[in-house]
Amino acid sequence: MQVLITEFSAITGIFRFIALFIVFIIVLVLAFYFTKWYANSGLVKKGYGNIQVVESYQLAPGKIIYIVKVGNKFVSIMTSKDNIVKLTELSEEDIELTDTSPGDTSFKEVMGQMIKNRKMKDGGKKDER
Repeated sequence: MQVLITEFSAITGIFRFIALFIVFIIVLVLAFYFTKWYANSGLVKKGYGNIQVVESYQLAPGKIIYIVKVGNKFVSIMTSKDNIVKLTELSEEDIELTDTSPGDTSFKEVMGQMIKNRKMKDGGKKDER
């Protein structure tokens, strides 16, 4: 009788594990498709295109300098924990604008480029331990 109860408990535990694993996979798949839908829905876009952060640089924790395009003007501002300060207006000649939009780049291409750069940085040497 004791053996039957023990076997039943083990089988029940295995089925519970499989059921939880299937539920976990379903939740991951649903989260993936919901995220893709949300990103493509247009709900994420902020504003109407009149304000754009061109570049940012962190000076210290909580202190960041931004170059912001507002309409046709470029403005540099500095933000800290408590306030925002306008530094200066910039002309388009003062700024080097580079296209950093992701475009049609796939994740696989980006990771391949990062791995290639890492190998070049390491000099093609393997880590010997």
